[in-house]
Amino acid sequence: MIQKEYLGAGMITQCKKLLKNLTGKNILLVNGKNSYNKSKAKVFFDSILPNYNVTIFNKFNSYPKIKDVISGVDLFKRNKINAVIAVGGGRVIDMAKLINFYSMNEMNRMSPVRISRKIKKTKPLIAIPTTAGSGSQATHFAVVYKNNTKYSLAHKYILPDVAIVDSDLTRSLPKKQIAISGMDALAHAVESYWSINSTKESKQYARKAIRLILKNLVMAANKETISSQEAMARAAHLSGKAINITKTTAAHAVSYSLTIMYGVAHGYAVALTLSSFFLINDDPSMDTLNEKRGKKYLIKTMSEIRELFGCDSSQDFVKKWQELMRILGLKTDLVKLGISRKSDIERIIKNVNIERLNNNPVKITKRLLRRIFQ
Repeated sequence: MIQKEYLGAGMITQCKKLLKNLTGKNILLVNGKNSYNKSKAKVFFDSILPNYNVTIFNKFNSYPKIKDVISGVDLFKRNKINAVIAVGGGRVIDMAKLINFYSMNEMNRMSPVRISRKIKKTKPLIAIPTTAGSGSQATHFAVVYKNNTKYSLAHKYILPDVAIVDSDLTRSLPKKQIAISGMDALAHAVESYWSINSTKESKQYARKAIRLILKNLVMAANKETISSQEAMARAAHLSGKAINITKTTAAHAVSYSLTIMYGVAHGYAVALTLSSFFLINDDPSMDTLNEKRGKKYLIKTMSEIRELFGCDSSQDFVKKWQELMRILGLKTDLVKLGISRKSDIERIIKNVNIERLNNNPVKITKRLLRRIFQ
């Protein structure tokens, strides 16, 4: 499935033309209450939506839960929706993707990712991010939680038909949110680059994203230039396109437990462990590889990542990664975040996402995970 992309400041205006080409007038608008108002998306949509029958859905958890998806699907069906617009961060766009998919396809409530019947095409979905981080607008998968267990649903019909990446909508974000979203995008690019599923295309997206983020993230967080915010919006989209091919790896596998159990914001949770996984991946042995292209290939890949970061060694990478976090005002010590007891560590390890862990080029054992958290 080929996605239409509109990238650049002011591109939200493309919505007016896109909506005119729709069949039907019934629209489901999925948004984040605060981000929708603060980003000024509301001002724009208030001017173009009076001619449509709009159903708004924004009463859902900070991460997509099954019960919230079911409520959204009920609204979708009851109002005979013809198209979906998602305006918000990653959780908002994921929610819209899930509602759109499950409105056309039956949900297996015991295991949301199991779909036995023939999959039907979804309604048109326009995804408009208000953060520069998750890249959800560019991916064909969505995360949903059931009883605090994360499921990742993947299918070509989940990819939004249109992505509108308008940096104007990110201007109102506070520094910490820009920092956390930016670290998420950077982690996406790095993990995609070393993923066992990487391709020439995914690496091309990841390289561009890494260069843009390293050059612009601090300036964007400090709101020094409009161009830096524009660059971060583009970089996050590129990172999304990269993980759309490869999916994420070990740092993301661990992050979900930190978010669900300890309330650590997603991008922050990923950033906390990524440099530790860099050390592990940069010192592989033949008998610990998931990477089927071999040890030499992985060594070359890790060397290329170091070069992108301007680092000569693994330790240099760790220092640069942690220094970037500190400059952005993000603590790097898990103990200071209240994660220090042995029971905490065992709880995190027990709930690691195995699917994402297996995408990592080096096999990650419980022993290695304990080493990271101690």
